[in-house]
Amino acid sequence: MPQSHRIPLQPLQGFDWSSLTGNVASAAAHFSSDYMYAFADAWTFPCFTEHGSKAIPSLGQESVLYNTSYDQILKWTRLDYRMERYLPAEEALAMIRIELAQGHPVLVKGDTYRCSWFPADYGRLHRPHFYLITGYDDLTNHLFCTDVAYMTYHQAQTVSDFSLGFAGDLLTLRPNHDQYSQPAQLPTLYEVLTRRATANLGLGDEAYSAFDSMRNMADGWIELDRLAAEQPLHSAADMSPLNLELLYIVQARMQFLQLLEQKRDAKDSFMEQITAAFNETVRSWTLIRKSYVHSFEPRVQREPLLSLIAERIRATAALEQSLAESILHSNRLREIMNGYQQAGRSAGRKL
Repeated sequence: MPQSHRIPLQPLQGFDWSSLTGNVASAAAHFSSDYMYAFADAWTFPCFTEHGSKAIPSLGQESVLYNTSYDQILKWTRLDYRMERYLPAEEALAMIRIELAQGHPVLVKGDTYRCSWFPADYGRLHRPHFYLITGYDDLTNHLFCTDVAYMTYHQAQTVSDFSLGFAGDLLTLRPNHDQYSQPAQLPTLYEVLTRRATANLGLGDEAYSAFDSMRNMADGWIELDRLAAEQPLHSAADMSPLNLELLYIVQARMQFLQLLEQKRDAKDSFMEQITAAFNETVRSWTLIRKSYVHSFEPRVQREPLLSLIAERIRATAALEQSLAESILHSNRLREIMNGYQQAGRSAGRKL
């Protein structure tokens, strides 16, 4: 193989701290953009109806939908992939070099104690972590790594650090060249939007309004913050459950927005309006999360700021509910117009 080989694979935006699925999505995007359909149902929200000691366990329901598993992302890309478990480091290195020579990135599980691009952990803290190997240099005996958690790429790692930190898990990905395999049936954006809007308005099988859940969250925001503060953290670098939940909410909407932006017809004015509205929801949730992080800074009056955050959540709930209602209204108008057109064609044939 070449003495130095690198795959130009950068981490995808919007996946901070999602080491497994974020890096898998980055690798999948190297082969195909259809990975985004894994997030077609990500525009949702957990049901925050429980309070007291049960409130915090109810957090993370959105992250279950967003931060699912690597195979749920990869099923949309029609890639062949295989997870190897309990591999010795030497065998893993040999497999990595074979895959890289064919232009395929490799996902590995390691220890942040041996990841030099994690300054807070490197040589200090042992913590399991997934990242991508995108290159190998025989001359310097270094691997090159892409990692979505720190939004870094082409980070050098010594073979010694890799071998000592490798946790035995390795995921290979390659294109499926089976000419007889049928492509996955991809839903249209209108189908995706209609299905999600119906569910979020409480008109589907779940029969509860996601927007009521947002307002419940706002009503109990100060109590949720108190409960989050009581949760034990594994290290000072860890985020509270509430902060992490807000991060997943932003990430889920960012990926859903990318799906709309990349798959919509540029001439579709309605879809352009919907995309602009989702841009606004991403900005709104990003502002909410930044405000919450800011509330922990010294000399900040937390109580008034937490109350302001609750009001922002209510405003965002109203924005998203209006968006969902607009989607269903537009879909109904399309159905009526299609009915008129079909009736007109049938009448023309009879004449």
